[in-house]
Amino acid sequence: ILYPRDTSAGPSPVVLVFHGGGGGAEWMANRSTSLTRALSGAGYVVVYMNGSSRRDTEKLRTWNAVHCCAYAAKKKINDAAYADAVIEELDRRFDIDRTRIFLMGHSNGAMLSYRIAGQMKTTPRAIAPISGAIFADQPDVPDRTSIFMYHSVDDEVLSYDGNPEDKAERWRTAPHVGFLKAEAKLAELKACGAPTASSFDGGVTQTERACPGNSSIIAVTGPSGGHEWPSKAPGYRIEDAILAFFERQR
Repeated sequence: ILYPRDTSAGPSPVVLVFHGGGGGAEWMANRSTSLTRALSGAGYVVVYMNGSSRRDTEKLRTWNAVHCCAYAAKKKINDAAYADAVIEELDRRFDIDRTRIFLMGHSNGAMLSYRIAGQMKTTPRAIAPISGAIFADQPDVPDRTSIFMYHSVDDEVLSYDGNPEDKAERWRTAPHVGFLKAEAKLAELKACGAPTASSFDGGVTQTERACPGNSSIIAVTGPSGGHEWPSKAPGYRIEDAILAFFERQR
């Protein structure tokens, strides 16, 4: 599902949005109207991507994050190639800025964005994984790729602390890394500096690290909101935070 803008003003940045496991492009777009308005209003082309399923249904689709989930992982679907093909098609149809390609995902889609950032032909300028996870074999993330990562402490589906017995257990083939350890692992892979901490109303906390390639890692912890998209952390609008983060990547 594509939300184009008037590209007469110049090349447009692009956001590829990956739904959670069991969802679909239409489902994700319907849940993301505030995000679409924020991004398209700021000049972004927004594309809601469709995962793979055994049957060509609107929902029940997954992404191949290697250790999750279901059909896409079992069939070893090449989702990095799919993302590259979408970018090539957009380049034929619109005037896009290939230096400002962004990936955003929720849950299984967030897992995917972590993994394919270093596998795509067009390196993304940044990724924004929401309520997702990495695994012990997380591949390198390119120097130029910034990361905005978000997770709620009370997430019972894909646990904040890496609990191997959470509700997503049956969909994984390996344990995931807890959020704080994942942030440290990504910082190590990208050779980032020490974190700077800050906080927001409602108990939301954030750390930020400067990394090589003029990139950064921002890790945001919500005290509540569970596994839902969009997150409902009190006093924190995640759509605005994602847009502000993307806007910094120039």
